[in-house]
Amino acid sequence: MDHSTKSITFFLVFVIFFFCTAPAAEAEDGLPLAPPGFMLKTFTGFLYGTSYEIVYQGSTGKDYLSELTWEIKPLFYAGAEIDYSFKDNTEHHGFSLCAGLKAAIPMKTGVMEDRDWNWGKYGVPPGTLTNFSSHDNHTKAAFLVNFGASFSIPAGKFIFGFFLNADYMFFKWEAWNGYLQYMDDNFIIHQLSGLQISYIQNWFLFNTGATADLFLGRFTISGGFFLGPSFCIAIDDHHKRNLRFIDTAYKGLMIKPGLGAAFSFSRQWSAGINALYLFTTKTRGNTREKYFGIFSGYYPNGSGAAFRALECSIQVRYKFL
Repeated sequence: MDHSTKSITFFLVFVIFFFCTAPAAEAEDGLPLAPPGFMLKTFTGFLYGTSYEIVYQGSTGKDYLSELTWEIKPLFYAGAEIDYSFKDNTEHHGFSLCAGLKAAIPMKTGVMEDRDWNWGKYGVPPGTLTNFSSHDNHTKAAFLVNFGASFSIPAGKFIFGFFLNADYMFFKWEAWNGYLQYMDDNFIIHQLSGLQISYIQNWFLFNTGATADLFLGRFTISGGFFLGPSFCIAIDDHHKRNLRFIDTAYKGLMIKPGLGAAFSFSRQWSAGINALYLFTTKTRGNTREKYFGIFSGYYPNGSGAAFRALECSIQVRYKFL
């Protein structure tokens, strides 16, 4: 069992232990209430997935010139969110606002693999892999910021929410050591040492969606689905060649389904678990190139990015009455 599998297993065991041993403080009527005012949420969790850096063969085709896959397997984080409700959402329809921040722990998160299909340079048939390299991937920093506004409608044991959200995600990765292999060089492996590539992604996600909360006494079961455009500004530094590529990618779509469950200990305290999957389609945009810090090229519609990750978290909530 590798380190990533052990970490995830420990996390899931902790979740089960938490809910099996938590005290069941009585609420007056056994039902969670959502009076107007502030709610503070704190959480810890992990991301498990891959981010993609794409270079296309030209400005119009879909064939790849290069693809770099940056693993996030896993990346642990902690965070907090503050919500404000204008009415008791279990009794009346009304508006809510929220703002949250998650910060990741810098750590090794798998490998980075770089594949090239440089047909023109090597004179091979289209679709032929020409270069491959693999490196240790270190996540140096990651921040996820969210702002949202929602309108809720109660219906019996359900509350339906309709959202407008603006999310920002920042990731910085570094590829260290590893090896490089040229497919026309008798498959000889060239060992590498030191920092090879740094990569930064800034994701801007604007989305709308809906949630449904089902109240079953102390328990609440939740589901939601969000959809909207995605934009990415990325910076790729190749340290051995003193090259920097700055990508501005758009034309992408974000899809984010999620599920959750919570248990109310009292009118003020509750805790829950949440899982969501964040998926972006491939974006596409323009690249500016710098060599030794000097502008050296511009490539329209030749770059892109994508992001896919499962997110799981434990959440503790406190309602200010």
